[in-house]
Amino acid sequence: MCHAELSAWFEDILSSLGIKTPKEEGVIVSKRLRKPEGK
Repeated sequence: MCHAELSAWFEDILSSLGIKTPKEEGVIVSKRLRKPEGK
């Protein structure tokens, strides 16, 4: 799963819970995963 898919999936779940996702959330997730995408 690429980062874009993961972000969309994460936002989808939070949206379904009625939580608004701040833009910083994606940055926090990226730092926590620390997964190189080979770019």
